[in-house]
Amino acid sequence: MMTNITEQKLSAKLEEFERSTLYLKNNFSIAYLAVYCGVNSKYLSHLIKKHKNKDFNNYINELRINYIIDKLRKCSHHRNYKIATLAEEAGFSSPNKFSAVFKKHTSFSPSFFIKCLEKKLPEYII
Repeated sequence: MMTNITEQKLSAKLEEFERSTLYLKNNFSIAYLAVYCGVNSKYLSHLIKKHKNKDFNNYINELRINYIIDKLRKCSHHRNYKIATLAEEAGFSSPNKFSAVFKKHTSFSPSFFIKCLEKKLPEYII
């Protein structure tokens, strides 16, 4: 069982990790994150479920999608990229996987999301 101090240290390490872009690596795994946090993957998985209310894969995918959404909003040239390029930049193994996760997270396809940004229709993409 984790002590409160250990849990606080791990939470701080996760916050540090979220500010990095390590999660964009295509081959990123829970084992890699466990080493980064200095804990075994079982404890890490428990902490992610407890504090983020999701499993590791959904946690990483959400970070990746939020990264791309931020890029699309702030850097208009990203809106000209092909979906495959956005998927690769976000660390997804395929454009199809990226599109499916994007739609699950936002309720929109990446291309519709980009069109809304271009047409300045934020009511659709808040």
